[in-house]
Amino acid sequence: MIMENTMPDAQKKLLIVDDDQFLREMMAAAFEQDGFAVTVAADGQEAWDKLGVGYKPDVVLTGILMPRMSGFDLVRNMQADPKLAPLPVAIFSHRGRDEDKQTAKDLNADEFIIQGVVPLTEIVRRVRALTGDVRAYRIYLKRFHDDAEMLLQTLAAQGKVDLAELKDDTCFVELTPQKEGGFAVKVVTQPKTILGS
Repeated sequence: MIMENTMPDAQKKLLIVDDDQFLREMMAAAFEQDGFAVTVAADGQEAWDKLGVGYKPDVVLTGILMPRMSGFDLVRNMQADPKLAPLPVAIFSHRGRDEDKQTAKDLNADEFIIQGVVPLTEIVRRVRALTGDVRAYRIYLKRFHDDAEMLLQTLAAQGKVDLAELKDDTCFVELTPQKEGGFAVKVVTQPKTILGS
């Protein structure tokens, strides 16, 4: 089984804001590995300064408690600026307090992520979804090998594929992440020249 990632060409820009250097570097590395162009800021004031000189990311990922300017104050400032108000914002917190969730909701934050509960790969997926850049994952299947046919039969029973339409013994199961969680599933056939084998 071969898995490929169908990824759009345009690199998305992300601003990560947090006063924890280790966390900033860890997140930056994960997002860079996923294809983002990452800019970091040590607190809300540094992020606000970068935004003030014309830097415009596709999404802002910010912590809450920071010196000089909190993440919530950063979002408030962004909301007051017509050029920055439309930018998607994800807030992450290591505490996950109900009052912080409510404040994030009141500020129209697009995501509230609880650090340590939500895996880093899921954080990357959620932030990517905020940019409108949703990747589809394709899993190459060769029918009648291993569990491929059982998977295709299961998908057929769920109405996701018509096995009679599969003229070839190879196909892809395409999984597209959904914003609310889970995946949209469909079976895609490709000419053998595209399969690379």
